[in-house]
Amino acid sequence: MYIAVCARPAIMNSAAILGRKFSAPSESDWTAAKRVIRYLKGTRDWKLNLGGNSEELVAFSDSDWAGDTGTRKSTTSFVLFYSGGAVSWASRRQDCVTLSTLEAEYVALTETCQEVVWMRRLLGDLGEEQTTATVVNEDPTRCS
Repeated sequence: MYIAVCARPAIMNSAAILGRKFSAPSESDWTAAKRVIRYLKGTRDWKLNLGGNSEELVAFSDSDWAGDTGTRKSTTSFVLFYSGGAVSWASRRQDCVTLSTLEAEYVALTETCQEVVWMRRLLGDLGEEQTTATVVNEDPTRCS
């Protein structure tokens, strides 16, 4: 979890799913954990880019539909970029059970937009007022 939170947001979803099964892991959970370690080893030179030439806030949002087979709850994932660098990210199970991929994406977009509003206010407090609308990207091709 430390690596996912502090340095490698790409593994956040995997770390969250593996963390749910920590008390009673199965053989497939162990295989998945080893796959994450191999990914980290193969991409150890990858770094977060904390700089850029644009001072815009941009967000990306996604979800899986009923990814938790036990509860049928979906997972929300998002990342916010400012000046080309990731400044906020999360991957967490949704509080409600959604009935379609469209609804799961809508819930994920809602959570992402809440984070965008908070980040815009924080940037304003830091003297980096956002004068244009924040673009929130999402994957509409999977909604059905």
